[in-house]
Amino acid sequence: MVAEIEQTSFDLLGKRWSALIVQDLNQGPRRFRELLTSLGRINDKVLSQRLKELEGRRIIDRRVFAEVPVRVEYTLTDKGQALGGVIEAMVDWDANWANG
Repeated sequence: MVAEIEQTSFDLLGKRWSALIVQDLNQGPRRFRELLTSLGRINDKVLSQRLKELEGRRIIDRRVFAEVPVRVEYTLTDKGQALGGVIEAMVDWDANWANG
């Protein structure tokens, strides 16, 4: 059972930026550039990789709008929203315990 957990949630959240992307999307839909700006030091390539990984695991949805120019938004799925709750609990723990 422990090995199964390590292969899933710990593997996912252990990748740099993944939890922060989910945390950001927990606030609502975001476009690629909005995520890039709000996350700060992440580069385009890494953000693109993480978004594809999260989409592949059905944590986020990528929605393309047929507009000129094309608009793409990322949102959390139900699975992603549940993970967002876990990440918010981690943020709360961090605020209460990490610095002392």
